Amino acid sequence: MTRRGKGPLDPEALLRLGTSEHYEDPELYDFEYRDHRHDVAWYRGLARDRGPRQRVVELGAGTGRISLPLCHDGHGVVAVDRMPTMLDHLRRKAQGVAGDVAARLEPVLGDITALPLPDAGADLVFAPFNVLMHLYSWEDLLRCFREAARVLVPGGRFAFDVLLPDLEWLTWDPEERHSVTHFTHPRTGAAMVYSTNHTYDPHTQVCHVRIFYDDAPKRPRAFKPPPEPAQVVHLAHRQIFPEELRHLVAAAGLTLDSLGGNFRGTRLAPGVDSQCGLCTKPQGHV
Repeated sequence: MTRRGKGPLDPEALLRLGTSEHYEDPELYDFEYRDHRHDVAWYRGLARDRGPRQRVVELGAGTGRISLPLCHDGHGVVAVDRMPTMLDHLRRKAQGVAGDVAARLEPVLGDITALPLPDAGADLVFAPFNVLMHLYSWEDLLRCFREAARVLVPGGRFAFDVLLPDLEWLTWDPEERHSVTHFTHPRTGAAMVYSTNHTYDPHTQVCHVRIFYDDAPKRPRAFKPPPEPAQVVHLAHRQIFPEELRHLVAAAGLTLDSLGGNFRGTRLAPGVDSQCGLCTKPQGHV
């Protein structure tokens, strides 16, 4: 794995880039995930079922794809993220929404393994859209689960979703391009092609994804990857298996209510993309 004009990246550098590069261009990020809606409905439903005006903490809130709809529903949201670029974009978007959405939103720059928040101040903690997969050790994952438990009121609920590891996909040819998609860049208007490949490290359980952005060929010529891509963005995702999630929930002192697939509660099985967990902080939790 190399960057244009540079030598191979060491594992620590790959993790640093894989944690941040994908989130440095919030406009492009919003464009790429504009149709990703099923998780939004699930988290909104969890908040609605608990009652009006819930106090929600969202871990890895990004540009507010989930936070802003929750605020629109009347809940107060503390939106935690480690990327200033994403939170700045979130603030701008919130100011542009009608009503008092911005007043219900509190963007917070912070680490989800050490939340800068008081004990027992949240009714709900949400960790959506694979944010937990940016925690690359079991120690950091456990710190995050314990932090979620700490900031919840007794009886509060912690919900999360992460990808279900696909063992066949993880071993695909790391040199072949996949997901080839033509698109128009939302800011520059340039005709471009998006594609990916990846390398999985079984020792660390981290999948290193490379996202390539290339200039689109003139139609009707087919896209052929150039020797040097116009841009490469790294994304590092730690694979988290179901039994590991169950252990993390228990070790954090939480009670697992459900662990199902694809925001529909289906049994985890081949063909399921997302693991969706819901757990509760017991009364009397210390």
